[in-house]
Amino acid sequence: MTADFEAAPDPQNAEPVGDPTLIRLRSDLAALRRLGKQYDRVSGGDAEGVLQLVAPWLPVAEGRLQAAEGSPSDQARWQSLIDEVRTSSEADFVRASSAARLLLRELTEAFLPGPSVSEIADRVRRGIADGVLPPGTLLSRLRILADAGLTSASGTRVDLALQDLAADGLVVVRHSNQVLVAGRKTCDQVTVAADLLRTLVSTGIYPPLSSLPGQQDLSRLLAAERPIVSRALHRLHEEGYLSVQPSRRAVVRPVPPVPVSGPPTLEDLVRRLRSAAPSGTNLDRAGLRKSCRRAKVWWHRRSAPDAESLREVRQSLVASAADLLPLAARRRPDAPDAHAVLGYTVTAALHDWPAEREIEVWRLACVATAVLDVLDLAGDAA
Repeated sequence: MTADFEAAPDPQNAEPVGDPTLIRLRSDLAALRRLGKQYDRVSGGDAEGVLQLVAPWLPVAEGRLQAAEGSPSDQARWQSLIDEVRTSSEADFVRASSAARLLLRELTEAFLPGPSVSEIADRVRRGIADGVLPPGTLLSRLRILADAGLTSASGTRVDLALQDLAADGLVVVRHSNQVLVAGRKTCDQVTVAADLLRTLVSTGIYPPLSSLPGQQDLSRLLAAERPIVSRALHRLHEEGYLSVQPSRRAVVRPVPPVPVSGPPTLEDLVRRLRSAAPSGTNLDRAGLRKSCRRAKVWWHRRSAPDAESLREVRQSLVASAADLLPLAARRRPDAPDAHAVLGYTVTAALHDWPAEREIEVWRLACVATAVLDVLDLAGDAA
C-alpha cells in the first residue's frame, strides 16, 4: 500500500448519473464561469449576482454540516466553506466568486455516490483494530479510495477521514504527507489541548466574557490540527468554561465552573519567567530562532530527541521569553490581544511540564510559536 494519491480531477467533470441536484450544480458552476469571464479589473464584476446565485445552496451546505456530525474534520470543512460565502462582500467580486466556486465544487463531490467521511474513517479504524493494518503500515490514499468504491474525484473524503484518524492518534501524518498506522497509542491531543486552554481561562489570561482567538489562530498556537482544537473547545463548552457557537469565536462564560484569577500583571508574568529561567543562557536572536525551529520540527516529525537536547531548547525559550516580554509590553501597552499573547507564552512555558516525552515535544512546539509571536511584538526593540 505505497501508491501516491493522484490529483483529484475537476468535480465538474464527474458524471451526474441523472441526479437533478448534480445537474443544477453543474449548471450553476457554468454560470459562475460566465460571470468570471465578464470580470474587468477596472469596472469590477457582478459580486451581487454571484452571491445571489450561491445563496440557495447555503441551506444545502448546512444540511451537509449537520450530516457530518461523526467527523470533526468534515464539519470544519463545511463550516469554513459556509463562513467564507457568508462573509464575502458584494464589493469584492474575486473573493465572492472564489468562495462560491469552492462551495459548489465541494457540494458537487458530496452528491456523488459512496461512503461518507466518517464511514471511510470507520473502515480504516476496523482494519487497524483487526490487525489487517498493523503498526507502521504506509496507507495509500488510492487504495482507500478503491476499497471504498470511490473515484479520485472523492479524494477529499479520504483526506478528511485521515485527519480524523490522526486526531484520534491512530495514524501519523509525516512531513512528506505520507500516512502511517501509529506504532503505539499516541498522546490524547484533545485532552492536552483542552487542559492548556482550561488553564488559560482559570489563570485569567482569557478573563470572563473575553473572546479566544479564532480556530485557525488557535490551531497555530497549539500546534494542532483544527479538528483537535474544535474538539477541545467543545469539551470546555460542555464543562461550562466556554460558550462555543458556530461561525463565532469561543467566549469565556461570565461565571466559569471554578474560581478564576484576575488577569495577571506584566510584572507577575516576567517574575514567573525569570524565576524559571536559568542564568547564563545565550539570548542571541539567531540562536533563539534556531531553537524555535528545532522545537517545531521535532513535533512536526514526531521526533524523540534526547533529554539533554530538550532541556537546552526549553531553557533557551524560557530565558528568551523573560527577556522579550518587557520589550513587547512597552511597544503594545494597551492592546488586550498582545497582553493575551504574553500571558499565553508564560502559561505554555511554565504550566506543568509533563513526564511523557511526546507531550513535552508538543508543548515545546507551542512555546516556540508563542516566543516567536512575542519576538514579533517586540520588533526593533529586540
